Amino acid sequence: MRAIYSTVFMAFLIFACTEERYYENNHDFKDRIWNMEESAVFNFEIDSIEIPYQIKLNVRNTMEYPYRNLYINYQLRDSTNLMEDKLVNLKLFEAKTGKPYGDHQSDLYSHQLILQDSVFFHQKGKYKIELKQYMREMELEGIVSTGIRIEQIKN
Repeated sequence: MRAIYSTVFMAFLIFACTEERYYENNHDFKDRIWNMEESAVFNFEIDSIEIPYQIKLNVRNTMEYPYRNLYINYQLRDSTNLMEDKLVNLKLFEAKTGKPYGDHQSDLYSHQLILQDSVFFHQKGKYKIELKQYMREMELEGIVSTGIRIEQIKN
């Protein structure tokens, strides 16, 4: 009997907090090249400040990408202030073997990384996220797209 209660309790814990997509958009790069001067900009609106959000980074690359990781500068702004500015290191290939990480579909590899977890926005309104590659290469080959996914975390 105890095993049944334990199983039910564990299932409740797993499904108690769910994430629902609130916003998602991706920016495709022409010829699968992310130019150093090209930013991926995402504008979205927050209509509920009572619940937390999770912000995720989406990246799709090919095997032509010449490095094992990707540095991205991430900035989050509200209508007047810079709220977050950080450099993110996303590992795309295993260091020793060169085996690609991520979900594989045809010649594309998809990655998702949590940028911010349980974020409470301080006011309703418009926000902007800007992503820039920070690999010090003018033309970074093999990057198909990058994007943002924002999920509401509901109890």
